[in-house]
Amino acid sequence: MISVKTFLVLARIGFRNIRRNVRRSLLTILAISFGLFCLIVFQALKAGLHKEMVSSTLGLDAGTIQVHAAGYEANTAVIQPMANIAEAKRTLATLGLTRFSERIKSPALLLAGRKSSAILLAGVLPGDEQQVTFIGRKMVEGSYLAEADRLLLGSPLAVSLGVRSGDEVVLMAQGMLGRPATRKFVIGGIYQTDLATFDRSHVYLPLPAAQHFLGADEVVTEIALLTEAERAQSLATALREKLDPGLFQVSSWQKVAPDLDQLIKLNDATMGLLVFIVFAIVAMGITNTMTTVIFERFREFGILNAIGTGPTAIVSLVVLESLFLGLIATILGLLAGIAACSWLQRYGLDLSSFISANQYFASGHVLKAHVLAEDLVSSALVTLATAIVAGIYPAWKASRMDPVKALLHN
Repeated sequence: MISVKTFLVLARIGFRNIRRNVRRSLLTILAISFGLFCLIVFQALKAGLHKEMVSSTLGLDAGTIQVHAAGYEANTAVIQPMANIAEAKRTLATLGLTRFSERIKSPALLLAGRKSSAILLAGVLPGDEQQVTFIGRKMVEGSYLAEADRLLLGSPLAVSLGVRSGDEVVLMAQGMLGRPATRKFVIGGIYQTDLATFDRSHVYLPLPAAQHFLGADEVVTEIALLTEAERAQSLATALREKLDPGLFQVSSWQKVAPDLDQLIKLNDATMGLLVFIVFAIVAMGITNTMTTVIFERFREFGILNAIGTGPTAIVSLVVLESLFLGLIATILGLLAGIAACSWLQRYGLDLSSFISANQYFASGHVLKAHVLAEDLVSSALVTLATAIVAGIYPAWKASRMDPVKALLHN
């Protein structure tokens, strides 16, 4: 062990040694800070990417949690009514879940003259639905389900059918009892998201009108909730524990949209590999720099050995030099990274030419950085740890020098 006084002396010497070769120290600091800068920016863009993907995908239709009748299967032509909706709503209230929307969904066929298109009809309560999805904020014509029995279409569907707000179309579907239901409706509004495939296939009616059209009065097939995405699984588990499993099926967004969940996990794994590569390069640079320093100061370390400086003190001296390099680089890297992320958070990157038809970017094509405090802290700690670890081998090498050979070294 070395005393505090000795440690402070070694720290002062280590800091002065950095200034002995300003050019080399500066290049090393720039290399480390650039690695940290890249890490901060990449992590912020990754966090922003995930935030946009989750927001777009879940805010389009799915929500973060869905409640269906027990045994519910997606993509079925049969209406699967939920029993005891009042019980489900009371349970949601006990958990403080107030942002939810009751729905009825059914495949249908929309006809306009000689043109037709297969669609998914969704009956919703406009006020509740706007708490869960952003469709109501994407209106381009007419109004969002303002009238009791008017249809809401997507713009690409309206264009393909050659209709617009105020025109009349025919809606056909299989009703609750398997009987065909056919009726003319007036188009009350047209919406447009950034995902044309969704807009072509989703048509909306106010919930009472959809229930009456399908001969399914009071029937609800789905309750969609919007919560914090990070808490969806735990809240879904709490709901399952409180709701009768014989009546209800609860699914978090990870189950409803497994492709999104897997893509996020893949991105996280890829980022982990990138971090490893970047800091492996940084570590090699520090090790190379400090090894060069050792060879240039053979006689100096020999003198230190000769006057009785122990291996621990020499190791501490070299590691402190590495630490100071890393500390200066960390401060510069953090400042540069935060500045770049602030710009990217405000203006973002327009990715329209790359993701114009991507299902995960239905609400916009601008990728903005999202800085997380834990990412900044972990990045800084990893940088400092890398600097310290990279200095251990050169430090060990310096402490093992033979004083006589070191003094005779030219």
